[in-house]
Parts: sequence; structure tokens; C-alpha cells
Amino acid sequence: MGLRRILPLRPSRPGRHLMGRRDDGQANILLLFGLTLALLALTLLFVRVGAANDSRSQTQTAADAAALAAVGALQDKAAREMLNGAYPMPWFEEEVAEARAREYARANGAVLTSIRASDNVMGRSGNIVRVEVRGARCQKELEEDGSRHWNDVVCDGTEDESRTVVGNASAIAIVRVPSQCGRDAGELVCDGGPITDLGSAKRLIDVHLVDQEGRYRFNPNVIFGGGPMVDCSSLGALHPVMCAVHQRLQAEFGGFYLNAGGQRNEPGSDHHTGEAVDYMVADLGGRPTDAMHATAVEVINWSIQNARQLGIKGIIYEQHIWNATRGDPVGPWESVRRPMEDRQNNTQNHVDHIHLAAGDGPMR
Repeated sequence: MGLRRILPLRPSRPGRHLMGRRDDGQANILLLFGLTLALLALTLLFVRVGAANDSRSQTQTAADAAALAAVGALQDKAAREMLNGAYPMPWFEEEVAEARAREYARANGAVLTSIRASDNVMGRSGNIVRVEVRGARCQKELEEDGSRHWNDVVCDGTEDESRTVVGNASAIAIVRVPSQCGRDAGELVCDGGPITDLGSAKRLIDVHLVDQEGRYRFNPNVIFGGGPMVDCSSLGALHPVMCAVHQRLQAEFGGFYLNAGGQRNEPGSDHHTGEAVDYMVADLGGRPTDAMHATAVEVINWSIQNARQLGIKGIIYEQHIWNATRGDPVGPWESVRRPMEDRQNNTQNHVDHIHLAAGDGPMR
């Protein structure tokens, strides 16, 4: 039996298993560190997204406030006119509306960048106002030299952009005068009674936000006069014959209209030459009350009977026309009028007003 060689045992490396445990620990630490960074990044992202959403919300609030303030200025003006017996039209005054919108935009941390008016009655009233604002809250609220109070946080546009948070927003608001208005012996009557104080006049006028602008941009060149009696000078450069007819109608019927519109830049129309006046018997785009309609027909019948001696060329009302220059016969309105095409609008169809033309040449 041979002897077997017994090999000596190889000593194990000290700390081999401990080294393996240290590698695992370092990996865990790196993983934890990475997760911490990821969570921090997500936190910062959520903070930034939240801040951005908050900024957008504040800017939209500022736009809403500015739009309502703008039409609120028109509401105040319209209420004062109604209290004085004048049915208001047009309503939009850019300087007044812009000043109020700018004030409310700034109070809500924004700067007014644009304002415009429109309506759905051929640009005559401007009762729908759109504003756009630029949100601007300064990150550095207090200047080192004390030139800026800590509570004055709205940027004025001169600051470095790195120190501001900005964003744009827009809003549209509308002001509406009540349609149930008429005249009683020349006095303005709305909702069945006279207007006795400014507060009750304002309550008659509706103001709220809307989603759409009007179909027509406001035309500041349209001239209207309000009140139970309107001088020719308040209706633009009227033709002498049209002015004489206007004065005679007022003498015969007093304040038979809510307000009146005269000469305006409208080539191809008698309005362009001052040979036509629109006598509003309802609010723009609305329908007259039964009493106002009855008065309108009374005025029209008288005008037709006296057209030849007064120089009246023609009349348009409730989507019908009577044209003396074309040879239409003299008689009651209901029997001598001719229908017109439907223009899909109470103003263009002359439902809300009497169009009366007087002067030289054919009716245009």
C-alpha cells in the first residue's frame, strides 16, 4: 500500500467574505442616493408645475377682473344716462374702460396689454369687451435701496425677466341694457316704471363674462344722440332737408324714440350724406314693446302722408320698405309697405328702429 501525499491546506484570504459585503453596501448607498435625487427632482418638478398652474390661475383671475371692470365702467355710464332720461348708445368709451381695466389688472398682479370692443349690431354699441393681460409678479419684492415697497409686487415691464414670473390670459365680458324700455310722454320707462335713482338703473343693466366676441368690431364713428329730444347737431352733418324733417317729427311727436343715429361713414347709403336718421324704438338687436311699436307706426303713417311736402324719400321698418322715390303709393303703412329680404338680424332687418331718409335724389 503506497503512501498518499497529503497536500497542505491553502490558507483562506482574510476578509474575503467581508469584502463582498462591503460591495453590496456601497451599491445600496448609491441606489439610495439616486432615489433621493430622483425624488428631489420630482418634488422640484411638482413645485414648478404647481407654481406655473398657480401663476396661470392668478393671471386668468386678473383677466376676468379686468374684463368685468371694463364693462362695469360702461355699466356706470349707461346707468347715469338712463337716470337722465337718455337710452344709452353707443356704450363703449375706450379711455374710461381701459383705465378701469388697467386698475383691476394691476390689483390682481397683472399688466393690461390690449383691449377692444365688439358687438352683434353692426359695430354700433361696443357692449362686448375683450381684454388681454400679462401676468407679472416680481420675485424680488424689495429693492435694496428701499425704492420699492415690499407689497408692490407687480412688475411694470422694466424689470429683468429673470426676476419675474410672466404669462398671458384673456377674458371677454358683456354689458346689456334691458330690452323692455320705452317712452311715456317723453320719459324713459323700463320694466314698466320710471328710473328714479342710480342704483335701480344699474340693477337693470346686466354684466357678466362670455366666451365669444361679437361679430362686428366697434365703430366709434357712428353718431347717436340720446334723450327725449335730440338736436340735429348731435346727429352729425345732417342734410338740411333731413334736419328739417327731424325737427318737425320732434315737434309733432316729442320723444317717440329711445335714441337716434344720424350721419356716419357708410358709402352708398343715405347715412353717408346725412340724409337718413335711425330712430331706435327698441334696444339694439331687440324688439319694441307694443306701445313703442304702435307709436312707430303712428309716426310712419304721418310721415308717409306728409312725405311730398317734407322731402321724405323713404322709410324702412320691421323688414319692410316704403320708397317714395320709386313711386310707392301713399296710404297706411300696412297697405303700402313692401317686404325685404331676411338679413338674419333685428338691426339689419330694421326691427329695432325706423330708418327714415329725406333729401335729394333717390333713396339709398
